[in-house]
Amino acid sequence: MTRREATGGPDPALVALAGRLLGSIDEFADEIASAIEARVEFYAIHGVVAADDLRQSVRGNLEYVLRSLREDELADVSAARATGALRAEQGVPLSVVMAAFRVLFSRIWHSLVRQARAREQVSDQALVDAASDLWSAHDTFAEEMAAAHRESTMALVLRNEGERSALVGALLEGRPLHETSVWDVADVLRLPKRGPFVVVAAESVHLAQEALPGIENRLRVRRIGSAWRLTPDAQIGIVRFENDADLHPLTATLTASARSRIGISPPYLTLAETAAALRFARIALASTVAGTPHVTKFDDFPLAVAAVSAPDAMRRVRQAVLGPILDLPAEQSKVLLDTLAAWRDSKGSASDAAAILFCHPNTVRHRLRRIESATGRSLGDPKATAEILVALEAAMLDEASS
Repeated sequence: MTRREATGGPDPALVALAGRLLGSIDEFADEIASAIEARVEFYAIHGVVAADDLRQSVRGNLEYVLRSLREDELADVSAARATGALRAEQGVPLSVVMAAFRVLFSRIWHSLVRQARAREQVSDQALVDAASDLWSAHDTFAEEMAAAHRESTMALVLRNEGERSALVGALLEGRPLHETSVWDVADVLRLPKRGPFVVVAAESVHLAQEALPGIENRLRVRRIGSAWRLTPDAQIGIVRFENDADLHPLTATLTASARSRIGISPPYLTLAETAAALRFARIALASTVAGTPHVTKFDDFPLAVAAVSAPDAMRRVRQAVLGPILDLPAEQSKVLLDTLAAWRDSKGSASDAAAILFCHPNTVRHRLRRIESATGRSLGDPKATAEILVALEAAMLDEASS
């Protein structure tokens, strides 16, 4: 049983007052809208909600509230939900709309009290009951408005993110864009019109799973703008930085988050170059051994990059240069290739390579001579050394992928 049923329904004098306010609802709605503009700064300053829009919304909610006070029925909350959804579309914060609702209900209450005292026809108990009804209606209307606002906000977020993802996809796929379109795309992606940009490709650990969850927010904290798209095998981002020095915070953030291989393209200046940059980012990613969480910039490892740039050609280079070593028994071949890699990483020092391999420097020198003899190339010849090291990169990547 409702309170009204227990007390015999609404007080007739209050019903009359609510009816009187309904009879002058347009003037009352204008008064409340003006009060909202005066007391809620957002409506007066930002111009997001037009004056006529605010008055129409106030009138709709006002009518339903007054009818709920006059009639022994459940309040119709459709106006509250419509207001919440519309304000979310307009970008009005929920706290601002809640403040406007408080002004609305406060003005209704003060008007009821003022008229009740002027006519001396409403008892104090009836006013107490009216206050209970009014603030119960406030809670109902505010909850429904807030629910609609949150629902619409979430729908907008999903829609906007879907649009951003589609535009990132268009850039990554190299679809032709006119200059004006590029500017529009930059606006939607919340990126500057010109770079320098880089493309980041992060390998997904599992199919269609983000490799870098929350990366856009983490970069934004460091004042680095970005836009991302998830593909079945990778999470790919377009990142804008101010200058070369800004690549360090980017790589530091990526390194701290890395769970898989990550490649970074060389910098480029216009969004129209994004598709080419993606290819370089993927090459940088592939130049690292699979299963290794590592951030690789395209420009930092030219030998590894060269080894994956043209797989078919590199297979021929690997066999042509290192074929005699690769044809040895697996254990012997591995010893020689590991020695060559340690010598490379030690900047050509046999002593440093020996420390890495836990052997005598003369052992390293003996193995290097075996490599020279097998390949017919001298490690003292820069051109021959370059050929051997490129072939080594190809061999090591082939071994890692097999």
